[in-house]
Amino acid sequence: MINKRIKRLRELMAKRNIDAYIIPSSDPHQSEYLADYYKTREFISGFTGSAGTAVVTMDKSGLWTDGRYFVQAEKELKNSEVELYKMGLSDTPSIEEFLKENISEYGKIAFDGNCMSVSEYENFMKKLPKITFVTDVDYIGKIWNEEGNRPEKPFSEVYIFDEKYSGESVKDRITRLREMMNEKSLDYHFIGSLDDICYLLNIRANDVQCNPVVISFLLVSNDDCILYVDKDKLTDKVKKHFEDSGVSIKDYELVNKDISKTISKKTVYIEPRKVNVSVYSSINTNNTIVRGLNLSSLMKAHKNNIEIKNTKNAFIKDGVALVKFLNWLERGVPTGNVTEMNASEKLLEFRKQGELFIEDSFESISAYGSNASMPHYRPSHENPVTVKNKGLYLIDSGGHYLDGTTDITRTIAVGELTQDEIKHYTLTLKAHISLMDCRFLKGTPCSYLDAFTRQCLWKEGINFNHGTGHGVGHVLNVHEGPQRIAVAGNEYPMEVGMVTSDEPGVYVAGSHGIRIENIMVCVEGETTQFGEFLKFDNLTVVPIDTRPVDKSLLTLEELKWLNDYNKMCYEKLSPYLSGNDLEYLKEQCKEI
Repeated sequence: MINKRIKRLRELMAKRNIDAYIIPSSDPHQSEYLADYYKTREFISGFTGSAGTAVVTMDKSGLWTDGRYFVQAEKELKNSEVELYKMGLSDTPSIEEFLKENISEYGKIAFDGNCMSVSEYENFMKKLPKITFVTDVDYIGKIWNEEGNRPEKPFSEVYIFDEKYSGESVKDRITRLREMMNEKSLDYHFIGSLDDICYLLNIRANDVQCNPVVISFLLVSNDDCILYVDKDKLTDKVKKHFEDSGVSIKDYELVNKDISKTISKKTVYIEPRKVNVSVYSSINTNNTIVRGLNLSSLMKAHKNNIEIKNTKNAFIKDGVALVKFLNWLERGVPTGNVTEMNASEKLLEFRKQGELFIEDSFESISAYGSNASMPHYRPSHENPVTVKNKGLYLIDSGGHYLDGTTDITRTIAVGELTQDEIKHYTLTLKAHISLMDCRFLKGTPCSYLDAFTRQCLWKEGINFNHGTGHGVGHVLNVHEGPQRIAVAGNEYPMEVGMVTSDEPGVYVAGSHGIRIENIMVCVEGETTQFGEFLKFDNLTVVPIDTRPVDKSLLTLEELKWLNDYNKMCYEKLSPYLSGNDLEYLKEQCKEI
């Protein structure tokens, strides 16, 4: 089927003499997670991971993705002509290098301008200066529509996110945004990222699975705040909410025409990574374009006291669900009736028991044994894997509650372990503790913090191919920026109020995978003669399994941290548990 689709794509390319077609993993808002309607890269390549770019020429096709997906991509691409290009490896050509090698330097490259960011497009233009780019063709959509099985465009009802959860009114948020705009002498701020829009307007929806957002654009000036959205998604109550907050509504499809017609000789602010080429092209050339991170993203990253307080409540409920789940898992494994998929579904059942639960914050990664060596592994009913009474089981999951968003990974011993599994688990734990317990000078770039985590792994010649920490939204996207702790450079400093994950891991292909993840919030530390120091306050309340720990590899300080952490978990969760679940919690939290 994939090869047939690629053949049809080449037929369409030939009609306009197009030498290469690029299909990113994107929608018109440059979202990380996509509604099914926009999964064009998956449709044309067969690769189901959340990150990757496909490129098709008249005689070759390739899929570029990162280290999180190498094993998964190899499996999913093996029955097609699509070749895997492993990003980040020294012998892997970049997409631009591949194009230089496979088409004429004066060739023609096409893509759907609605689903390509300005920054990506300009990078291609810079590295391929003589190429002609065609930005107005959606060939994948055409092929998908021809097959007649394309999902419908996302449609969900918008609802108001109450101030008792957000901690701030829409008027106050828009006022703060305008103050930031005035400091930069900006006339307009165009916002295309869905979580920013929902944050500013105190709304939520369900247009993207596991992401409580609505497909929309926002244009803010000193005089207007215009939301471009499908009006059928708005109840009278929501319309009144917007009216009272000074927000006007226009049809989603009008955004390009409206921008072209109404903005002239003004200063317009955009984030190039979050604005698509089609929208950008509609901005008249007589305007001045200023670029930078969405100002709303900076606002959103710093959680207020009410958001943090509510998030802590959500993590207690989530901890209760996880303890019940892990107890169920360990009692069920010896029966031979627990699979990766029914375990994932069971965890959702327990989460649903929590007050104010909405949905999962992402598709759970429920992985046993060697499957856990794929950081973004996805279980399925089609290929059921039984969790056996041996080795390690990894569960990476999270939930959206009206009071907060959670994300947690635990790796659990479900039976006898090898020496490598014990060593790698303990090293992962040491890496985790190192970041959780660190102190750093105010103004320290996020990327610098990554070394706290990797140092003990690097000493053993071990590494992991993903970031150490990502920002977490407040009842929004589980991944948000600008904070990101990773080897890749990120000059944004970690600041008070930023919520981030701490999730090192060790992955051995064909054998096992280990990851331990907590969520934490940056808080003030001490001030000395050398400056102001910051630290992290833990938010996650789920015991860390001590059975795979080699105590001889832990320092006394690390051992104390572990015991203190599990003691805290018992104190906070025990009031909400009883019977067998309470006994399980007590056993998991006992001091070692």
